[in-house]
Amino acid sequence: MKLDVGNIYLLIAAGLLIASLIKDPAKTKRALAVTGNVALTVLPVLLLIFVLMGVIEAFVPRQTIVSLLGSGRGVFSIIIGELLGSFALFQPAAVFPFAGFLRKSGAGYGAALGFVMSAMLIGLSTLPLEIQTFGGRFTLTRNLLSFLLILALGVIFMVVL
Repeated sequence: MKLDVGNIYLLIAAGLLIASLIKDPAKTKRALAVTGNVALTVLPVLLLIFVLMGVIEAFVPRQTIVSLLGSGRGVFSIIIGELLGSFALFQPAAVFPFAGFLRKSGAGYGAALGFVMSAMLIGLSTLPLEIQTFGGRFTLTRNLLSFLLILALGVIFMVVL
């Protein structure tokens, strides 16, 4: 077994699970039940994201992704990444695999960062609830500032990486 980061996390988790079972088996069983419920909620979404990645890989030429999201496009690629993330209806657990797919398909670091951060911070699907809860001025200001700060971070990432 190759000891990469993922395997190290699995070994640590297994060790902590064994320690938890020794300390309090009843609490550990309840925790595993909660974990199972969360996994059942997230796994279908991940499956759909993987299908989406396969469809994009099959029908969208790599050159199209590079021309829109490649690092050669500069700030434009970050803005496109932000717009994609803003409209994405992904659960947080699905954002990173999709961003990794975009990187593998030719997207630059700035565009991938723009996608990830805007998917987490700028949810256009939640705008009505946010406006109802916090008001239109707050919602507009928060989303606009988030968009601009993500753009600035994307530019920094493009320069540094």
